[in-house]
Amino acid sequence: MIVSRQSGGTLTEVVVVAAIISVVSLSFFGAFYALSQFHQKDMLVIKGTLLAEEGIEALRFIESGGWNNLSSIPVDSTRYLAVSPSLWNISSSPEVIDGEFFRYFRVHSVFRDASDDIVSSGGTLDPNTLLIDVFVDWNWKGATSTANYKSYITNL
Repeated sequence: MIVSRQSGGTLTEVVVVAAIISVVSLSFFGAFYALSQFHQKDMLVIKGTLLAEEGIEALRFIESGGWNNLSSIPVDSTRYLAVSPSLWNISSSPEVIDGEFFRYFRVHSVFRDASDDIVSSGGTLDPNTLLIDVFVDWNWKGATSTANYKSYITNL
C-alpha cells in the first residue's frame, strides 16, 4: 500500500488565496470610494451651475415686471434673490440654498462706443442696458468653489 503525504500545503494555499481576495477587495472598495467622491463633487458643481442659471432667469422675470425693478439697484452692489411661494424678489439679506449654496448677484452699468458696440472701458453710458452677474458659492472639503453666469438685460 502506497501512502502519499502532503505537509501543510492546504493551509498555505488558503492563506495565499485569502490574501489575494483581500487585496482585490480593498482595491475595489478604494476605487468605489474615489468614484463616489468624484460623483459627489460633480453633483455640487452641477447644482451650483443650475442655481446660477436660475438666478439669471429669476432676474429676467423680475425685470419683466418693470425696468425699475433692476435699474433702481445700486450699480456694483451685492444683492440677493428671495422667492416667495409665487414670485421672485430682490433682497439685501443673504440667500442660502439647501444649507450649502450661497447665491448673490451684482448689476453693472453698460457703456457703448460710437458704433453702438458694448465696450469694457470708455464710451457712453447706456441707461437701457444692464449687465447682471450671478454667483453661486459652495464649500467642498475646505475650498470654496464658484459658478458664475453673466447676461445683458435691456429695457425694450
